[in-house]
Amino acid sequence: MGQDEFPFSAGATMKILIVDDHPLFRAGFHAVLETSQLDAGVLSVSSIPEGLQILQRDPDVGLVLLDIHLKGDDGFSALKVIGEKFPTTACIMISGDEQDSVVNRAVQAGASGFIPKSFTADEMVAAIQKVLAGEVFVPAKGPAPTTVDGGSLTLRQLEVISMLGRGFSNKEIARSLDVAERTVKAHVSAVFEALNVRNRTQAVLVAQRRGFLPSTPPAYASR
Repeated sequence: MGQDEFPFSAGATMKILIVDDHPLFRAGFHAVLETSQLDAGVLSVSSIPEGLQILQRDPDVGLVLLDIHLKGDDGFSALKVIGEKFPTTACIMISGDEQDSVVNRAVQAGASGFIPKSFTADEMVAAIQKVLAGEVFVPAKGPAPTTVDGGSLTLRQLEVISMLGRGFSNKEIARSLDVAERTVKAHVSAVFEALNVRNRTQAVLVAQRRGFLPSTPPAYASR
């Protein structure tokens, strides 16, 4: 691909890069995108330095999905670096923090979009499609959806189920996500309802069958 070529032009082989430091969430996110209608390859890494290495050596990466909160790294700083070094690569910020100030900061810092973790997989794919079409996507103002339709999980719920798959307790999930334990209980209940299950073991098994979680942590999950 020539440097001046728009990365989403017809016929281009485009790849999406996920940068997130939760292994099973990243793997589930990866699987959701691979099975979506997006006509793109999917790559995933756990850190910003790894992401920058991928961008340096693979010119076909046209979109980065970047978690704002990464252990030891700041997503906004990474957004600035990506914008300076890879100006033709779009970047969508992802976060569980949906305050208007955070969304506005992301867009003002050069993000092509902001996807809250309250979005379902279908809503996320639709947002990505808008960005690939050249739009800047921000979520509509208003309350986040409280129900899950058709067995789909929101990104936050996908994050929670990934931790259930690793055997995390509610307290450990709350600590990892920096939320109240009662909030985690609400997410877990919503996951059970969405997957039509009664306990954690059933939830993990159903999530694996539906492609939300890998049966075993894949090799790419730690790379």
